[in-house]
Formats: sequence, C-alpha cells, structure tokens
Amino acid sequence: MKLLTALTAILMTGLVLAVPAMAATETGDAGDLPATAQDLSGTPVDAIDGSIGAGDDQDLYRVCVEGGGTFSATTVGGTQLDTQLYLFDASGLGVYGNDDSQATRQSTLPAFDALTPTAPGVYLLAVTPYDRDPESGSGAIFSGGGVLAPSGPGGGEPLAGWGGREGLPGDYRITLTGTAGCAPPDETPPVVDLEPADGAEFALGAAVTVAYECTDEGGSGLAACEGSVPNGSALDTTTPGPRAITVTATDNAGNETVVTHTVQVVDETPPAIDLRAPLDGAVYLLGESVLADYGCSDDALATCAGDVPDGDPLDTSSVGEHTFTVGASDESGNAASASASYRVIYDFGFLWPVKDRPEVNRVRAGRVTLVRFSLGDFHGRHVLASGYPQVAEVECGSGAEPATGRRARVRRTRWGHGYVLLWKTSRSWAGSCRQLLLGLADGTVHRADYRFTHWR
Repeated sequence: MKLLTALTAILMTGLVLAVPAMAATETGDAGDLPATAQDLSGTPVDAIDGSIGAGDDQDLYRVCVEGGGTFSATTVGGTQLDTQLYLFDASGLGVYGNDDSQATRQSTLPAFDALTPTAPGVYLLAVTPYDRDPESGSGAIFSGGGVLAPSGPGGGEPLAGWGGREGLPGDYRITLTGTAGCAPPDETPPVVDLEPADGAEFALGAAVTVAYECTDEGGSGLAACEGSVPNGSALDTTTPGPRAITVTATDNAGNETVVTHTVQVVDETPPAIDLRAPLDGAVYLLGESVLADYGCSDDALATCAGDVPDGDPLDTSSVGEHTFTVGASDESGNAASASASYRVIYDFGFLWPVKDRPEVNRVRAGRVTLVRFSLGDFHGRHVLASGYPQVAEVECGSGAEPATGRRARVRRTRWGHGYVLLWKTSRSWAGSCRQLLLGLADGTVHRADYRFTHWR
C-alpha cells in the first residue's frame, strides 16, 4: 500500500516515468531569466553541454527534478571555466547555489544536502562564470560560502537579473542526477459539444432533446461536466421565446470551459378560424337578415376581424355572388384567412294565373298568355337575364328540364302587384307541350309547364 501511495504521488506531480536519461545541448544561447530559459523538462537529463559567451553571459535551463533529495549538478571535470551553479524553483525563487567545489574552481550542487530539493517538479538551473550572481528586485539572492542558501537581501523574491563583474567565455558540461521527465502543465481547457446548435429555431411544441458531452485533451482528466438542464432532457418548447442552455466543464488542472447556446422557440402555427355563417355555397334571399357568425382561436391571438363584425348583418342588399372573408393574426405574426362564397337571389314566386310545377298550365295555342311573378319586396327594373324568357318543347308529362330553349315572344308590362309578361304563343303548338324558362339577373332559372290545346 505504501508503494502504491508513493507511486500515485509521483504520477500526480506530472513526472514521466521509465524514460532513459539523455545528454542535452544548449540551443543557440540559453536564456538567463525564467521566461527565456531553455526547456529541458520533458525528459530526464544526465548532462548539459553548452558555452558561456564573452561579457555578461549566463545560461538558464528548465529541468525536471524527481524529488527525494536525489538531484545533483556539477561542472567538476566538465570545464576549465571558473563556474557558479544555482538552482531556483519554477517561479524563480532561489533553492541553493555553489561557487567552488572539491578544491576546484568548478561548482557542485550536491544531492541529499539539507538544501537539496525534496519535492518533485520543474526547477531552473543556472550556470554562470565567476562572478555573475543572481539578483531579485531587492538585491542578491544568495549569500555565504560553500553550499549557498537563498539568504541574501533579495532571497525572498524571484530571479529578476544578474549582477557582478563579467566572466571569461568557454565551454562547459554540467553532469546531473535525480532528473526526470515532467509532463507539461495542463493549460488546455475541456471541450464541450452541445446540441441543439446555438441560434437554432424550433416550432412551438416541437420535441427537442438537449444533449451534451465534455472531453479533456490536456491530460489532467475531466473533473466535472454540468449543464443548466440535465443531459438528455427535453427542451421546454411550450411557450415562444429564447431558451438558453449552459454547460460548464472543468478538468483536474482547474481549466474551465463554459458554453451557452441560445435557441428560439417560435410560433409557426397561424390562428384557427371557425366561419359558421355564411357557409360556403349558402343561398339567401334579397334583403334577408343573416348575421355573421365566426370566431378565431390561438394561444396568443392578436386580431380577428371579418368583412363585418361578428354578429352584424351580412350584405344581402344586392343579388348575385358575394364573398365573406375573416382574417386573423397572432402575436408572432402568423396570419390566416378564411372565406365563404354565398349567393343572394330574388324572393321569386309565380302569380296567378301561372301554376307552379308539377301542375301544368292549359292554354289555347296562338293566344297571348299572361305570365305574372313576384320578387317579394323588390320592385326594381332589369330583373330578367339577357336572352330570357325562353320556350322549349318538351314531352308532355315527362318532367323534363331542358337547359335552353328558343327566345319567347313576350312584351313586358306592369299590372298591379308583381311583374307581368304578355307571351305570344303559336297555333302550331296545338297538341304539344312547352316549358317556359324565366331566367333572372340573380342567375336563377324558373320554369312553368304548358299544354297547348286546339281552338274550337
């Protein structure tokens, strides 16, 4: 159990295990501050080969320390230069340093010293010529002799620069122990995949499922994936308007991603119209009192209006075809209309001496026959349709209704109540039957049957 616990602790530091150590080489001129240090922390390093340039040159390397006090670094046997070595933590705070070691002018940062770092992780290793010393904003970081502690006036602050006189140039090799490979810090936020898409539109009452997934590609692992609504739940589409769905994902390194999709629930359904009067195809008499009867329904009805208000009389003031329309709209701008066509006709009826069908009028052939009819309360002119009246020969007693006939010879006149036509018949019709077709301006055709007899 203790071994497992220790292994877990090492893994949590981000160390890369079981990677062979390698010798590293300075690339160009390694930087001299934390922001510009050459990074060697990705793999174990057992040696660093580099060179100090003329003037105020010093080299800084980022290395990964395995911890436990096993780290060491030395230039003894690796250069002819008079060197100094310093170790800083990842933030630039001093850990320990050394000028001369083992009766040489080279330097050693020893393992298992009281100042040797025991915590694993990323550190900064500096090599300088004598006498280039690290400084913070408050002065020298290290002081004393032998293995140096960060006890100088600037020891409580991070590395900010270098002071002291310039050293001599030359090549060096630093030999190291106790290094490892550190995985780079997870600075990659998690990824959130959220449906429905941002800006999508859905019809009122539509079935929409909220689905989301969070993934972490930074290496620390996903810690949480939480939405403002449960994953797989139904989006509320019962009312129109915007709906915001937010998903927050965090990883074990503290990186966070917040994704919000806003969708619109739109009312695409127009209002329903119930047009009860007039009904399509209805027939009304001229001047008849007929009240409009209609209604509209919608969850957010804005307007509902017909050619006349609901409950007001329809227009029956003129004969012929009429159209009645109702229009409706809702608060979402959906519109609907419904129309019905109705016909207004005369209040027609034959008057004496004309008998209504199926009775047959008996008339002597060749006589002028009186044809009378009424249009109710209407007494206007131009009530006959063009080309009427007509007369058509029919088989007696057949009940036939011919579509057309020949133009009847009539003279229009007025006599008391109603309309009067004088119809001139032919003697040749004796012994036959004829049908009188009376077409009116309202589009109706009225019929009367006649049997013609001989003169005696």
